[in-house]
Amino acid sequence: MVRRALSKTGFKVAHIDESPYYGGGEASISLDELAQWVDAMLLSNNPKYSSVSRSAQIPPQTRQYSICLAPSVIPSIGPVISSLISSGVAKYGGFRLLERVGVYHSSGVVKNVPGSKEDVFKSKEISLVDKRRLMRFLKFTAGDFENQKEFEGADKMTFADYLTNVFALKEDLQSALVFALAFCFSPNEPAVPALHRTRRYLLSIGRYGSSAFLVGHYGGVGEIAQGFCRASAVCGGVYVLGRRITSITHSSTTSSNDNASNEDEPTSQRYSVTLDDFPDTLTSHVIISSASRLPPHISHLAKHLIGPDVEHNSTASLSVARGIAIIDRGIVFPPTVTSSTIKDEDEDSPDPATEPRPPTPLDAGVIVFPPSSITGGSTDAAATVLVTGESTMSTPRGKWILYIALPLSTPVTESSSAEELLRPYLDATLALAVGPAPSSPSIPSDASPSPPSPSTASEPLQPLFTAFYIEHPEAAPVSPPESSSTLPQTFIVPTPLVPASPLPDLPDAAATSAEAVFWETVRIFKEAGIHPKRLQVADEVSSGGEVEEVESFWPHMEVDEESGGED
Repeated sequence: MVRRALSKTGFKVAHIDESPYYGGGEASISLDELAQWVDAMLLSNNPKYSSVSRSAQIPPQTRQYSICLAPSVIPSIGPVISSLISSGVAKYGGFRLLERVGVYHSSGVVKNVPGSKEDVFKSKEISLVDKRRLMRFLKFTAGDFENQKEFEGADKMTFADYLTNVFALKEDLQSALVFALAFCFSPNEPAVPALHRTRRYLLSIGRYGSSAFLVGHYGGVGEIAQGFCRASAVCGGVYVLGRRITSITHSSTTSSNDNASNEDEPTSQRYSVTLDDFPDTLTSHVIISSASRLPPHISHLAKHLIGPDVEHNSTASLSVARGIAIIDRGIVFPPTVTSSTIKDEDEDSPDPATEPRPPTPLDAGVIVFPPSSITGGSTDAAATVLVTGESTMSTPRGKWILYIALPLSTPVTESSSAEELLRPYLDATLALAVGPAPSSPSIPSDASPSPPSPSTASEPLQPLFTAFYIEHPEAAPVSPPESSSTLPQTFIVPTPLVPASPLPDLPDAAATSAEAVFWETVRIFKEAGIHPKRLQVADEVSSGGEVEEVESFWPHMEVDEESGGED
């Protein structure tokens, strides 16, 4: 996002990545690339990943899979959707609605979470009294609740206690609200952040359809990252992939650099970046990178950006166990009750046109496992399983990807592997799969497919491929001690993304961080007297005066950009 915004504004931008693909730790990659990534993590000493393992066998059609290293869903309202629209990047990708969100119960049943007020009214599992209490809560949360009397004392309560004490909601409704609407990892999470997430959920419903969330095609956020890269290239952004950075030096630390002869001139302060097997040395006034890429000898030049959400995020220091499984039988659980599934009880005979349809395999949905909901699972954290299928353009026909995530509230012992931690959730999800596929890949024209049936113990479903690993957060940035240097801090270290973020939070957090980095970069250039080329040209054709200021994170798109740069 930062690259697109800076290049569109008129700055020269070069993107360097050791990986042969875009997106870094949030990339979308093919199945063979995932296997190579896992193998590379096994051989490396990367502290960000541990307990890495994968299946020995890789199924065919590897290039038809788009697997995301940071699976998430996109709220229909929020910073990332605004950035996609304002930047024009939305046209570089496709999206579909998330079908359903369900909560897993210890009985082995998944219950749908009502996605709208209509669903609440039509639900036969909620009593009339509870419906009134739930509707009161939903109406309160969807508005400006900060000034309401019910909000008093919320900052001193957990979300679960708040639902009980203020709205008298029962435990089953609490579970749905805490874990599937607010996407909390624990019932002990603070009430205020959970209320804000719930409000975002409610306000997102109806913008693009009945669901509050979108799923990106071709792997989700990784494909969105590629879209921003393409849009940056349209504005002159340069990309160097698959090359390792061998050194980063600054003109203030090298006496041989001619630019260092005049330290009083801010524009003379430059970085020199050399790459492995790359003939040219790149020079730059500003570098934007993670703390792990910051050389110690120029640490005094670093500007660490720490967002308020990270400072007050109770999950920022948590690791997360992740699993990826590819299956060839779909997952089913009952669909949300709609008008077509409700019949008058006094009807004598069923009408085939209004008969409830058998559940179809889930192609884009989320299953939430509350704490203690399955044997062998976590007793203090909720796990999520994101299911994506062919309609998300991320798998071949008849295949699905399961993304399992479990925040780890306590340090993992060496005896506990990621696979051991996640296997109970994988097995419980596989038990929801439809019956085995027919032996013939096609159905005769005179036959109709039988409705799907859940798997039974006699026909266990085995994944075609699995990968497990534990992702650790980056070390919290620590500002170096005050230096006597008067040089500007031009090595920008953005706020690190939190691995243990709720499914809808990571894309918005990335967009918020990107805008903060953008404005910090603009500020540095302004103080150095450097103006983007677009504004310089505009000033040359104007009647004179000062160069205009950068006013927007996303400048207005030109006609050629709106058409994708094509004639």
